[in-house]
Amino acid sequence: MGEGPRVNALNILIAVAIGVVIWKLSMLVLRAVVNPPPDLDPDDTVSASRRFRCSVCGAEVIMTAVNRAEPQSPRHCREEMDEKPI
Repeated sequence: MGEGPRVNALNILIAVAIGVVIWKLSMLVLRAVVNPPPDLDPDDTVSASRRFRCSVCGAEVIMTAVNRAEPQSPRHCREEMDEKPI
């Protein structure tokens, strides 16, 4: 009568290899999600009063503390915001 799919060692080996690759990739993703970014040192922040405005949508941000290690302006709408006088 009809023959069903044949199971041989090569099919099993391919299935196990695919399973291992899927498992490794999922573990990498989980580790990236679970590990939080390092905490910022509170001593690296200084008081400030800076106002920024998004040139695309007009959103405004007033920063009251700035990190000394990263003095760059914030980003919004995938663009750096423009600093405005207060």
